[in-house]
This record gives sequence, C-alpha cells and structure tokens, in this order.
Amino acid sequence: MTSPFEPFERPRSYVGSPYAHPPYAEPDPPTGVERLRAERRSRVLPVAAAVVGFYLLNALLANVAGGLMAVRLVGHLNLGLALALLQCATTLLVCRWYARYARTTLDPLAESVRAGLEPRGRLR
Repeated sequence: MTSPFEPFERPRSYVGSPYAHPPYAEPDPPTGVERLRAERRSRVLPVAAAVVGFYLLNALLANVAGGLMAVRLVGHLNLGLALALLQCATTLLVCRWYARYARTTLDPLAESVRAGLEPRGRLR
C-alpha cells in the first residue's frame, strides 16, 4: 500500500499522449480581446469604484452625520450641498474622461480585434 503523502504519478497510458501536458508550459500570448478587456479593467474599474465610493460616502454622511452636513460654508451653501455639487462635477468629469479614453485607447483596440474577426474577401 502506498502512502497518501507520496507524489502523484500519471498513469503510464498518459505519458507521451496528446493529453500529457508539460509541467511548465508557457502561457499563450494574450489575444486582442483579452488585451481589450485588460485595458478596460485596469483603468475604468478603479475610477468607477472611486465615483461609487464617493456617492456612498455622501449618502452615508447625509444619513448619519446630519449636523456635520448642515455646517454652513458660505452664505446658504452648507457642507452637504457642497459635497452633492462636487459629486455632480466629478461624475461629469469622469464621463468626459471615459469618452476620451474610449475614443483614443479602447476604440483602436476594438477595431483591430474586429478586423481580425471579419472574413477576408467577401463575395458579393
């Protein structure tokens, strides 16, 4: 009887077969779609998380710290209204940033992926 702590060996029927994988196979190079997804994730998700986090912080402060949000800053402008206006401004800025980012970075990647997927030499 073998010990449960001995290393696992493949059955001899798999050795040399097409199903036998080398122990340290090199990963495949990323495809165009994977590059497009990675590019979008690396930039868009942190910015979206920051905007949503700012919104949730504003909502939490409005519910929990009403006295703090009522502190007057200038004239009729209190802290709650200032944070709400700042939230609107940051949302607009992030929308403009994303439109520019998509136009300059994501759209060319998407076009290259689309060009690679379309059949060449269509018959009409």
